Amino acid sequence: MKLSKYGIDLILLKEEEIELVRQWRNHPSVVSNYEYREYITPEMQREWFKTINNIHNLYFIVEYKGEKMGVVNAKNIDWENQTFESGIFIPEGKYSNTFIPAMISIMTMELGFRLFGWFKGYAHVLKTNKPVQSMIRSVGYTLCDGQEDVENQLYEVTFEKFLQKAEKLIRAMHTVTGGEEGMTVTIFREDFQNEMILKWEEIGKKNADVIRVEEVEEGRIYYLK
Repeated sequence: MKLSKYGIDLILLKEEEIELVRQWRNHPSVVSNYEYREYITPEMQREWFKTINNIHNLYFIVEYKGEKMGVVNAKNIDWENQTFESGIFIPEGKYSNTFIPAMISIMTMELGFRLFGWFKGYAHVLKTNKPVQSMIRSVGYTLCDGQEDVENQLYEVTFEKFLQKAEKLIRAMHTVTGGEEGMTVTIFREDFQNEMILKWEEIGKKNADVIRVEEVEEGRIYYLK
């Protein structure tokens, strides 16, 4: 499963890629932005993957210009109340201090609000992490009540707040990247036997504004408005 927009691909995390994710997660530039800072071993990583490989969590490898550069997620999905929590980490590198992380965050929110029709999103950010606080506020997140003195603060966003805040930024991104405005979702042929991915596909078809669907060699491609 792959989501594409702004020249960025979000590709569903596979078990064979979790060692790469572990190396990124243990990078000092990433560890410093998390409440949990203990070293993660390969065994711990395998156990972690077992806990997130289900219908309530979507973890993606981020690719930009053919380069794997980080991870983004929509996790702790509550399908009944239509809420989710998002997160992102990109090891320090040539894209970490660019507009790319903001674009990735917007794609995740579009995934939640436009593709799956979720009602509200959440994000945890350390009180000391001013750059990420600034970024998420720019796309509509606000600090939840009672979080002022909490170390790992909880933020929330609704679709309406996202549209109000992010509209100009989204237009600017289309100008910068020169890409089409719509998102594409690819269900690979290897996914056709995966009940979890097929369930996400059915939910997306009911909620998203699908312009057309193409059957190609690699699988099914949905073009969204």
